[in-house]
Amino acid sequence: MQHTSTPSERFTPRRGLRAGCALALAAGALLAGEAAAMEVKAFAIGDFVPSGSGGCGGGDRSSWPGMVDAWYDKMRDKGHTKDGQYNNGSQTIQRFCDPDWKSGCRDHDYLDEADAAMIATHGTDGGDHWGGTMRAPWGGHCRLDAGGSSDDMWVGDVDLEFIHLSSCFSADDDNLPGIRWAMTDPVDGGYAHQWDGFHGIMWISSGRNGDYRRFAKQGHSTSIAEAWVVNLYDNRVCKDGACHEQCPVAYSISTTETSALNRLRYERYNHVYSDPTGNNWYAYMYIEGCDPKSEGPFNP
Repeated sequence: MQHTSTPSERFTPRRGLRAGCALALAAGALLAGEAAAMEVKAFAIGDFVPSGSGGCGGGDRSSWPGMVDAWYDKMRDKGHTKDGQYNNGSQTIQRFCDPDWKSGCRDHDYLDEADAAMIATHGTDGGDHWGGTMRAPWGGHCRLDAGGSSDDMWVGDVDLEFIHLSSCFSADDDNLPGIRWAMTDPVDGGYAHQWDGFHGIMWISSGRNGDYRRFAKQGHSTSIAEAWVVNLYDNRVCKDGACHEQCPVAYSISTTETSALNRLRYERYNHVYSDPTGNNWYAYMYIEGCDPKSEGPFNP
């Protein structure tokens, strides 16, 4: 599978695990950093508040926090520091938005203060970006819009390297060009390393706790990207008389094609690269042709 602007290659003999890279502007370099313990944070909503009760709506998913907790606990077991677990409560956009966008935003105390973080909430496709449902409104906003034409989330200028989204539509194939803007602070400078999400609908169940635990564990022996895609992929999810796939996508940015692809191939929780110095190229890893509910087969 080759594209003129997105060269791809097969990584394993499994069904179509591939990586591609796309040009966004121009050039740069990549340096590897030494292994060190990271600070990790977890944000999950399972108990959503109806809009009529002052919340942001959304159907309850009681097992969602447990899925995130499985990742969070395993990260501790691998030597990292638990730096904050936020389940339900006052989960608003304030914890995820950048103060350069809106005064009062506090990502520097929450999301962007971590080295690795996971967010679990209902997601939507905002046209060219992901939108995550909050539990309560803040500043007139009930949805965290990230990437593309939106500008709520700019991470990477404080500390965040790896952001994992247990959320529908958080890495849709048609939104790939814009994800890099959520990983970039255009005012202060700074770039996150990797964004992991899903193309189309993802699925929630306590039976998936082990998938998230294995993702954390294997992200220390294989690349974080491959650990995400392999462990979160499901080839058969059947519900309401129809069967679908669950389609994880890993995404990195850097200043050259080689740098972006190397991050997907080699960057691990215990082998963290230096911060990107630009978002000229973005790279992504996916299951070829993965066909989830509510989206067509992955086709970047």
